[in-house]
Amino acid sequence: MRAPSVAPREWAVVLTGALTLAFTAWGLAGVQLWSLHTLLAGGLLTFLFSIAPLPERFNGTDGEHGNRKNMHRLLRFPVFWLGLAFLLYITLQGLNPAWEQVRDERGWWVEEVEAVSWLPTGVDSSYVPMNAFRVLVSFAAMFTLVWGLWVGVRRRSSAVLLLWSLVISGVGMGIIAILQKFSGADAVLWSVKSSNANFWGTFFYRNEAVAYLNVVICACAVLYFYHLNRGEQRGRSGGPHLLLFVFVAVLYTSIGLALSRGGILFGGVMTVCFFIATAGRWLFSTSKRNSIVLSLVVGALMLGGGSMMFQYVDVEDIEQRFGDIEETIMTADEDSRAITTKVTWEMAQEELWLGWGAGTWRYIFPMYQKSYPEIYYVRYHPRKGWLGRKVYHYAHNDIVQFLCEYGIVGCGFLLLTFGYWVWCLLFRASGNAMSALMLLIGMAVAFGHAFVDFIFQSPVYWLALNGLLCVSVKLLSLHSQRLYR
Repeated sequence: MRAPSVAPREWAVVLTGALTLAFTAWGLAGVQLWSLHTLLAGGLLTFLFSIAPLPERFNGTDGEHGNRKNMHRLLRFPVFWLGLAFLLYITLQGLNPAWEQVRDERGWWVEEVEAVSWLPTGVDSSYVPMNAFRVLVSFAAMFTLVWGLWVGVRRRSSAVLLLWSLVISGVGMGIIAILQKFSGADAVLWSVKSSNANFWGTFFYRNEAVAYLNVVICACAVLYFYHLNRGEQRGRSGGPHLLLFVFVAVLYTSIGLALSRGGILFGGVMTVCFFIATAGRWLFSTSKRNSIVLSLVVGALMLGGGSMMFQYVDVEDIEQRFGDIEETIMTADEDSRAITTKVTWEMAQEELWLGWGAGTWRYIFPMYQKSYPEIYYVRYHPRKGWLGRKVYHYAHNDIVQFLCEYGIVGCGFLLLTFGYWVWCLLFRASGNAMSALMLLIGMAVAFGHAFVDFIFQSPVYWLALNGLLCVSVKLLSLHSQRLYR
């Protein structure tokens, strides 16, 4: 029996959601206000299309949508309540400042002001460059997109389309980054000047760019095993999953050319795990008839992908970037990032439960930084002593910085959100174990990378990661429920 057509409401959700996910590859990391606000508009539109009261004809004939039904689905979604609580928490931090940024001809500093002590507090500062309300916009864009996709997507084909929009757009960005490198581009997309010389693709900071490409690799892995399973169920030896091997090779080549140590390390973990899982999947494949052919085809793709990576990536440059690993380990306590993490942990302990406030790290950190000359000053002169002052915007350790800014209470909302995705993958993804495994590995890689860098501070990365988790969990859940294609 032919399945009912997709409801117009769902098409609207998928269209706005797909465009928002695709925009993450081209939104200049959400750094500029227009790109940040575009992400928010995309998330809000996706959410509104999923729950707004509409004439009955927009809900379709499949019985999966309805004005009251969609609202009830939203109210039963734990991430809705967790996200709403977190957004309200940030709002309270912004409305209840305990510190105020003051400026004059000498520069800026913060002064303590009276606040309601038992409520979450923050710093009274400007929207540009950073304050609690700018952080609120970033998280609101992510949560509204997730809410809208979870409520509005009821077809596996819709979820697959959303994932492909993220993958194709991300691969395109990775290719553009390679072209920029070989053409000697001195600006992002050859036109947007960057204050950071180490930009990559559409990102002004290469470590955030390669972290984003790692998310796309994870999306490729999820789609690969989903399409492979579907192909085997239909007795097909080919399918779109074979193309995803080429995509992974292109993505990791782009990561290698970026010469980001964290990206190469964590992207390598993701890529190797994908290849090992793929090999294991072939080894225990129940489709004996096509296993030899598939092994030859995929083996050729793996060799071709490996050849591509080694042909274009300068291994000597990578070795130089990593340097003497043993020496790095021995002097880790002298590294500026390690000291910054130590100082941030000291800050976090001062406001452990409620945090200093969203977006406050850059304003509070200098008060602690000055006690550590090796990270407070630019250099030491034998006769003149310490000279210059280093300016830090992020701690290069998102895990500790999040704890510092949001405290145990705020971080608890976020951890419970990720915990819900893990619970769904463990108990609601039957029949898609390999795709679920790739997502779990992708989450571990993301948190590992965030512990040594500030990738979670990029609005487009944060939205892409959570959008991937939401859509993938939705896809695997719908598959286990045997709903429409």
